[in-house]
Amino acid sequence: MKPEKFLEDIAQDLKLNQQQFNLREEVFFPLRYDKNRPMTVQHTEIAPKMSQDSRLGQGDYVISINTTSQNVVRSLANTYKEEMENDGVNTDQLLHGQKGQRGTWRVAYEWLWNYKYPRWLEANSWQILQEKAKSPLNWIKFLTNDEKNRGGLVMPPPPPKVQQTTPTLPAEKSLWMAIDCPVNNHQLLLLNRSPDGQKLLCPSSAYAPISIIEKPPILLPQENSWAGQDSSQTNFRFDDLGKEEFLAIALEKPLNLPWLNPRENEPLIAWNSERIKELFEELEKQNNWQVFYQSFDVVES
Repeated sequence: MKPEKFLEDIAQDLKLNQQQFNLREEVFFPLRYDKNRPMTVQHTEIAPKMSQDSRLGQGDYVISINTTSQNVVRSLANTYKEEMENDGVNTDQLLHGQKGQRGTWRVAYEWLWNYKYPRWLEANSWQILQEKAKSPLNWIKFLTNDEKNRGGLVMPPPPPKVQQTTPTLPAEKSLWMAIDCPVNNHQLLLLNRSPDGQKLLCPSSAYAPISIIEKPPILLPQENSWAGQDSSQTNFRFDDLGKEEFLAIALEKPLNLPWLNPRENEPLIAWNSERIKELFEELEKQNNWQVFYQSFDVVES
């Protein structure tokens, strides 16, 4: 998801940093480095497609196609030299490869998608998902024990004036989380972003071992979770003042990813670049999923 935006960002870096990355290279780059274009496709098959770009216009780009490819490879190696070398890439080969030498672009391609893209995705995944969010009001509510026991889940929505204000959470208070996404029989992936990073709350053995929403609303922590085993212990507690954000992905077709199975030795499932990349690859394969977003300001209680 959003691989074309990734290539746009890389191209912008190359344009800003490398004189040899001119318009011809800029047009060639996304055609050659398209994630979905088989590597068996030859440069000479790509050259005619360059004529279709109105910025270049008609021309015989086959003659200079190898030079164009070399310029792109060298631009990548110059711009990301330290990063590539840290990933084990021999940048000298990319920078000083002889004219007509085969394979250097493949090295650059594989680095781009196997190393650079996961890091880019980790840095941008929250924004990408948030832009897709179409959220009902107050799909997340935090309740005290008293509110939970007197049926706080069915509170009416606030008046319009109040809806425009970011809701608040009291600091250092034990709270329950009520989730009321308008979906039935969906898998729920619930993410939290706070000043100390991102966490996957559902599924997790800490809060939500069961990630299937049969019928909303649902209450976290679940009874069979670590946090739900003793009601006298803290459920959700926010000790630091600031902004707490939540993203939920609701999937009609549950994902069959081994790391999404909660384990006791990993109370909160690690949210890293490799897993984010795998998640996005799975999301690309299906259309029946929704995103919900909500933020809170943590204030002194």
